[in-house]
Amino acid sequence: MAPGRSVRDPHTVLKARQRFLLDGVVSPRSIPGSIGRSWTRCAALGLQMDIQPRFEPLSYREFRDVHARNDELVHAARVEMDALGEDARLTGAIVVLTDPAGIVLSRTGNVEFAELASRVALRPGIPWGEEIVGTNAIGTAIAERQEVRVAGGEHFFDVHRVLTCSAVPIFGPAGELAGVLDLTNTSDIPQVHALALVRRAVEQIEAHLFNARFRDHEQVQFHCDPALLGTMHEGRLAFEDDRVVGANRRALRLLGLDWPDLDGKCFGDLFDVGRGHVMRARSPEGTRFATTQGRNLFGRLQPQRRPPAAAHAGSDRERLLAQAMPVFDEATLKGLGRATRLADAGLPILVQGETGTGKEMFARRLHAASRRREGAFVVVDCSVTDGTALAGALFGPIGEGEGVAAEGAIARAEGGVLLLDEIDAMAPGVQDRLVRLLRHRGTKRDPAAEPSLDLALVSATRRRLGDLASIGAFRQDLFALLAGYTVDLPPLRDEPDRAALIGEAWQQIASPREIDRLTPEILAVLTAYHWPGNHRQLVGTLRALAVLADAGEVLEPATLPQEMREAHAAPRPETPPWTEEPAALDKITLTAMRAALAAEQGNISRAARRLGIHRSTLYRRLFGPGRHPASHDDGSGD
Repeated sequence: MAPGRSVRDPHTVLKARQRFLLDGVVSPRSIPGSIGRSWTRCAALGLQMDIQPRFEPLSYREFRDVHARNDELVHAARVEMDALGEDARLTGAIVVLTDPAGIVLSRTGNVEFAELASRVALRPGIPWGEEIVGTNAIGTAIAERQEVRVAGGEHFFDVHRVLTCSAVPIFGPAGELAGVLDLTNTSDIPQVHALALVRRAVEQIEAHLFNARFRDHEQVQFHCDPALLGTMHEGRLAFEDDRVVGANRRALRLLGLDWPDLDGKCFGDLFDVGRGHVMRARSPEGTRFATTQGRNLFGRLQPQRRPPAAAHAGSDRERLLAQAMPVFDEATLKGLGRATRLADAGLPILVQGETGTGKEMFARRLHAASRRREGAFVVVDCSVTDGTALAGALFGPIGEGEGVAAEGAIARAEGGVLLLDEIDAMAPGVQDRLVRLLRHRGTKRDPAAEPSLDLALVSATRRRLGDLASIGAFRQDLFALLAGYTVDLPPLRDEPDRAALIGEAWQQIASPREIDRLTPEILAVLTAYHWPGNHRQLVGTLRALAVLADAGEVLEPATLPQEMREAHAAPRPETPPWTEEPAALDKITLTAMRAALAAEQGNISRAARRLGIHRSTLYRRLFGPGRHPASHDDGSGD
C-alpha cells in the first residue's frame, strides 16, 4: 500500500486500531505497511494508544541552540516554506519544518488552524519523534526515511486523530537526514495532492542545500533527456579530486543507486567516459555518454571554480534566493538599485508593503548586489510576542544593557545585512534598546564591549510605519533612525500587466515540458484574480499547477481554487452611459473616476481596482495640482 494513497476508509482504520489494542496484531490489508511498522515500534517503546502523551517543550536556550545548529536548513527552506505556506493558508492547513530529530523549527500557514495545532503541541520547540508522539507523519518519516501520510486514526495517540499529515524527509547532499517538511490539516479535509506539493518543495530545499555546499566544486549535470539539463529534474554529482562527495536524489534515481553506493566512488566507476570527454561538451544539450551499467545519458561538467576549502557556504544560497520570485517591475528594480547604493553608504532602508509583496526577497536581492554580499544575511522576526525572547534573539543573552553579545543576530550580521522583519510589531522595551544602540552607531565606544555595527540595516513592515509613529504606536525617534530611505512595494493587484508577470513567473517555476501547459483560459482566470496574498500566493498557486502538470494532469480552469474561478466569472462593471456622450477625453475620464469613487464610498484603492488603474494615477488625476479633494478614504490601512 503506497504511503501517499489518497483514500483510506476511517472505519477500516478504526477496526485495525481495535484489533491492535486487543492483541497487538497489525492487519496489513487495513493500514499501510509504514503505519503498521510504526504502531509496532511505538508499542515496543511502551506507548499506549489510549493514554495522552506528555510533551516537554525545549527551554528558550535549548531551542535557540537547536535553531542555530539548523540555520542552513532554515535558510534553505525559507522560500519554499513561504510559497507552500500561502497555499496552506488558503486551504486551512499549516506547513511545518523540523530538524533531523523531529523538533519543530518553524511553521507557517493558516492562523486559525495553527491555534488548533498548538493545542496538540504541533508548534516550535516541541519534539515530534515517534518515541514521544507515537505514529505521526514527521516522526514516522524520520524512522522510515521515506515520505509518509498519516490520516486521522492512523496516528498512534487518540489526541492526534483530528489531524491529517503528509511529511517528506529532507536529505543533505551526502545522504544525511537534514530535517522533515510536513503539511498538516484537519482529518476531515482530503489531501489529494499534499504529498506531491511537499515532495516538490523538498526537492527545491535539497537543491539549495546542495548548491550551498558544493557551488565551487566540480560538478556533473546529467539526464537521459537533454531538454531537462539545467532544470530541477537533472541529476547532479559533486566531485573532489575525482571522488564523489555529493549527489542529489535525481542523480541517484538516474544511476539506480543509493547514497551508500557512492561511498569512495570515482568518476570512472560510474561512467564509461573520462571527465575530459564531458568537460569538452559545448552544446547546450551536453555530450552523450553512458553509465557503466549501460544507461545512455546527456550531460556536461562544471569545472571547479576555486578550492573547496575557500568556498563560502552561504553565498550560493543567497544568490538562488535572490533570483527567486517575485518578479519585480521596472520601478521596483530601480528602487532596489537606489536602496543598494544607499545601504552601501550606511543608510538604513525601510521596506513597506502588504503581506506577500516580496519584502524579504527585496532585502535578499539588496544583500546579493551590495558590497556586503560575502557577509551573512540574518533575519529577525520582530513579531515575537515575548519581548524577552526577541531581545535575546536580537542582542544576545547579556541582560538589560545597551550592547550586544556574540550570539545575537546583530553580532552575527556583522559585515553583512540584518533584516528586521515585521518591525512594526517590535515590543516597546526592545524598541528602547534598539534606539540606544543605533544612536551610538558609528561612535567610538569600548570595542571590547560591543562590535562596531558594521552592517547594512533593512527593516520591513506590512504597515505604514510613519503613520504608526505619528499616533504613538511606534517610537518616533526609532522610525527616524530606521527610515533613511523608504521603498514601497506595490501589491500584485496594481501590476498594470499581470498577464505578462504571471507568464514570466510560470517560466521560472515550470520545467521546459510544462511551460506550454499554462493555457490562455487558465491565464485569464489568474489575471482576473485580485491576489490578496500577492506574489507569495501567486508562487504557491503556480507551483501547485506545475506539480499537477508534472504528474500528467490536464490543466484547466477547474483545476484552480473556487475563489479564483468565481472572481473571473463575476460580471465586470458596465460602461457608464455617460462615456458614450461626445465629451473631451479628460472630462470623460474624470467623470468616470468620480463615479467609481462614489460607488466605492470614497475608497481610492477600491475605486482604482474598479477602473483597472493604479491608485496613484487615480489620486493624481482627482486631487493633483489644480484639483480640490473631497472627503475620501485612501484604503491604505492594514
